[in-house]
Amino acid sequence: MRSSVLALCAIALVAPSAAAVAQTQPAMQDQGGHGFLTPELRFLYNQEQPRADWRSMTPDQRAARRDQMRAQWDAMSAADKQKLTADLQAKWNALPADQKQMVEQRIAERRASRQQMGQQQPGSGQ
Repeated sequence: MRSSVLALCAIALVAPSAAAVAQTQPAMQDQGGHGFLTPELRFLYNQEQPRADWRSMTPDQRAARRDQMRAQWDAMSAADKQKLTADLQAKWNALPADQKQMVEQRIAERRASRQQMGQQQPGSGQ
């Protein structure tokens, strides 16, 4: 009897926490535009943002800037994010084919570079 009560209590505790994790995962995917914007739209979005000289910043300044950028993104409502996506998509569609190709090439080069760096790091498990 006692073990069945403990089992029921354990199930009662695990079920709500699993639901909470499931509810927070989509929001985490959406952070900073990753998972929400395509790489092409993210490129356009980043082009519109004020430029920061990351190399001249201290690590604390970089962290503060990243936190500020994340806070701006998180403060946007779902409707604002949809409007932003639609605006960026319209800009993407208006770009000439050669500019689209240049953006896609830069994205592909960055992916290849990041993949290569990940393979070269010791202890990366690859």
